[in-house]
Amino acid sequence: MKRLPSPRSVLLAASVVLVGCSGTPTAKTADEVAATTSPDPEPLVQTQPITVVGYTTSELIAEFERARSYLLVEKWEEAAKAFDHLMRLANSREIASVSAFNAGLAHHHLGEHDIALERFRKVVKDYPEQDIALNASVHVTRMLGYLERWEAMEKAADGLLARSELPVMHQIEGHGAKALALVERGQLDASRRAIGKAQLLIDRNGIGRAGSPPVQLAQVSFAQGELLRLESEKIKLTPVPPNFGAVLEARCQGLLDSQAAFVEAMRSRDAHWSAMSGYRVGQLYQQLHVEAMAIPAPKGVSLEKQQLFVAAMRLRYRILLEKGLKMMNATVRLGDRTGESSLWVGRAREAKRNLEQSLADEKAALAQAPFTEDEIRAALDKLKGK
Repeated sequence: MKRLPSPRSVLLAASVVLVGCSGTPTAKTADEVAATTSPDPEPLVQTQPITVVGYTTSELIAEFERARSYLLVEKWEEAAKAFDHLMRLANSREIASVSAFNAGLAHHHLGEHDIALERFRKVVKDYPEQDIALNASVHVTRMLGYLERWEAMEKAADGLLARSELPVMHQIEGHGAKALALVERGQLDASRRAIGKAQLLIDRNGIGRAGSPPVQLAQVSFAQGELLRLESEKIKLTPVPPNFGAVLEARCQGLLDSQAAFVEAMRSRDAHWSAMSGYRVGQLYQQLHVEAMAIPAPKGVSLEKQQLFVAAMRLRYRILLEKGLKMMNATVRLGDRTGESSLWVGRAREAKRNLEQSLADEKAALAQAPFTEDEIRAALDKLKGK
């Protein structure tokens, strides 16, 4: 028989090109895979009753190659249909498991995320002895994160971390997934511990120091950004504390620290993590603007001074809206350019509209104030001097 690329070598190519997941084992040849298949297989029964289909070894490999060709040229619908068919009918456990995995990839690209999750889970459950089950476990955590099923994501991350002889990158992935699931459920201390374990592995192995960091590190950085965001938002500006200046400085420093973590996640150049991070950075500024504008005018002063205070706050903190809008615009453009269509891009579009309206409202309110912008700026400078 002419030597053909094996299904596992196909998986390696598809996983690297389409997903960027590391750790795929060394591939066998097609002859070795075929050797595990009976040369004259018994007819196989499909899920529909009475329908029986048989494959010879050469037909099985030809069908796999046809499905693979669809995957490599991003014909997702054809690839999903072909691999779903092979997944049910292949009388080789190796080909059936790889077909289920590749079907998951195709369904994910079609936006059929629940079906993709089902395919990856099938590999983990039905073919645990196959090498591809490890990559399927990784993709289960990714899909659960994509679908924002945080409790299930934490359990899946624990399952991944419980596997023996887990490669370093998969360990980082597992700890990062657990950290993200925990922080989104408000378990900040537990999330901090998971982030620490991931960071220890990253630092110890010198990963991501040059060039764009791998996508596994983006998840860790995003979880870190979420942790810092939630911790900084615990610092309240109202009621106005006696040490307001120090409190405001701490609140702003928390914003900057969180932003730095999200920007680090963007360095992976992964569209999904960049969209998530871009939205969060824009939201940081949007939320701080809401909190700042809730600060009441001083009591016991004239109406004119109260009006001047409100106008000064509008002028001073308008920049927060402008920064937030800039990030939302960039996130929406990223979605348009890359085809990223997750919930995060949709959230960015809605936030963009809200920020545009808020900015217009602030400008209109300033225009109606009984002061010019120069008078307001002079008042701000006077306050800075004090």
